[in-house]
Amino acid sequence: MLYSCVFPRGVGSLCADGAAVHYRFGPRGKADLDLASRPDWSNVHQGDVRGQGNGYQRHVRLTNGRFHYVVFEGMDGNLTDNPGHTYSGIAVLEGPKGERAVSTLNCPGRSVHDLDTRLIQERAGAEEENGPFDMWY
Repeated sequence: MLYSCVFPRGVGSLCADGAAVHYRFGPRGKADLDLASRPDWSNVHQGDVRGQGNGYQRHVRLTNGRFHYVVFEGMDGNLTDNPGHTYSGIAVLEGPKGERAVSTLNCPGRSVHDLDTRLIQERAGAEEENGPFDMWY
């Protein structure tokens, strides 16, 4: 499990088994959406942005048609109001370049997250530097 959080409208998770990664969202035990990586992982991208004061945010994005499902986690840097505060969530964007924000869910409680894994680094494509998905969510 790379990510899991209980949101008011369902559980969001990102799981991997070495051959594939799955993004799931919906009621516990019965996901309304189960999106898998393609065999070549061409629909999976990873990104990492850094801020002043050692803040960061990483994400894994799965694309399905015109929709992008972005699972993110990060930590506020030393120059923010909440240094060391960690957070995570899921953003859903629509359009070839994600130009329309459909939804952003911030995890309301504790989450399990480890998006900086060897598997993701080896298989997922990197976001284009300064491209439309190289941003803070």
